Amino acid sequence: MRDYELELKLQAALDRGDNVWVIGDVHGFFQSMVELCERLELSEGDWVVFLGDLIDRGPNGFGVVHEVMNNPRFTSVKGNHEDMMVQQFTMEKIRHPDMDVMLWMRNGGNTTVASYIEATRNEDGEMDDVALEECAALHTAWMAQLPTHLVLDRWRLVHAGYRPNHDLEQQTSEDLLWIRRAFHTATQPIDPVRTIVFGHTPTVALPGQTKEEWGHVWHSEVRLKDERPAATGLDTCLYQGPLDRRVLSAMNLRTGRVVQQHRVEA
Repeated sequence: MRDYELELKLQAALDRGDNVWVIGDVHGFFQSMVELCERLELSEGDWVVFLGDLIDRGPNGFGVVHEVMNNPRFTSVKGNHEDMMVQQFTMEKIRHPDMDVMLWMRNGGNTTVASYIEATRNEDGEMDDVALEECAALHTAWMAQLPTHLVLDRWRLVHAGYRPNHDLEQQTSEDLLWIRRAFHTATQPIDPVRTIVFGHTPTVALPGQTKEEWGHVWHSEVRLKDERPAATGLDTCLYQGPLDRRVLSAMNLRTGRVVQQHRVEA
């Protein structure tokens, strides 16, 4: 699913000379996200596009989603963790969890639900079931309509990637949100004129990387006709890894500049 109106806005910003920053997987680390965005020194015409997986694992998924939803210059593509939350975060499922809910919880959904409970407590500090249900419904409705990818003149922005040798406009949501190895190991450009910027897989696990490159942005060795990399990975793994290499990364589509923020949260 694409958002053609949003694509036009982002391309217009680039054409004007404004900045469009793309940020990798935040995974609920709200304070780290805030610190990174402050360092970008955004101007009025600039945009920030998140590559999905705003939630889960980190302590404040609610704060991340609330900020991205309400900042007029922030937007996001859908990640596989948003897709899990859309399907699993209902009060009925939280009260009576099935195997799918438990799978989400084991993949970080437990911290997301806890952050929503904390954010919706009443004035006495007690859990407010009605407020929690209303907030969850509002946020999951927003997530459900997020585009699965965005296509600009020189870029494709997607959470996980694309399946090689398949029509780019007929890709399944499963592939756009979940694909790994088949995309990472493609030996030819999937789009001959656009670099694919993606998250989902920590860059240390991408081809050619070793533990020494933990926290580094990844660029495919496969090149486009203009010699740009065919793909760029931005999930530099904020939620785990060596303590001094847990970073959140942003890349400027106009200039190629990369800004990184070390994790603020413990």
